[in-house]
Amino acid sequence: ARNIQVDLNFIEEQARRYVSAGLVSVLATAQAFLKNLVILIFIIVVGFFMLLNGEQLWLFCLRFIPIQRQKFVAQTIQTNFLGFFRGQLILVAFLTTTTAIVFSILKVPFAVLLAVIVSVFDAIPGIGATLGVSVVSLIVLSQDPWLALKVFIACIILQQIQDNLIAPRVMQNSLNLNPVVIFFALLVGGRVAGILGIFLAVPIAGVIVSLLDIEAMRSEP
Repeated sequence: ARNIQVDLNFIEEQARRYVSAGLVSVLATAQAFLKNLVILIFIIVVGFFMLLNGEQLWLFCLRFIPIQRQKFVAQTIQTNFLGFFRGQLILVAFLTTTTAIVFSILKVPFAVLLAVIVSVFDAIPGIGATLGVSVVSLIVLSQDPWLALKVFIACIILQQIQDNLIAPRVMQNSLNLNPVVIFFALLVGGRVAGILGIFLAVPIAGVIVSLLDIEAMRSEP
């Protein structure tokens, strides 16, 4: 309007770069989420059919083990896998309870429902914890930005307490494994088989330690 010569090409180029980087980041996150979701659904479906018709397949697999060792192997696998899933349920219950209490203290609307959302997402290895915190924070953000920040910080603190203090102790008691072995198993499982490896790494490590009777890898009495 004042006939001032201004070159906005540089600003336009920077804006395009930021938008492109943002889109790439969003697409990468969405791709990882969909991949993990598909694998989770696959695990649930396979588990369902194993509950229906898995006994015959299980008995067939045991035929490859010497008869005198079949009962021991079956009990070892059952104990370790049930111990792992029992530990996961304990962790979900802990996170749900503590999150609901903290949300109630912060006067967050629908505190119990949001706590359940955080816990359900947190049970998904890898990106689950981040997604849970992000979803709940965005929900609260629509009501109160300051409250959303408090919720975000509270979720991060509770998850760190669970992951670094509660989870190793729970898994140690459930599977009788040294916490160092648990962390190493998660690292190797994630590297070898991704999210599926993270799901199965700890119980498989428990089975191996029990079958080979490696006392050095067990938890201390």
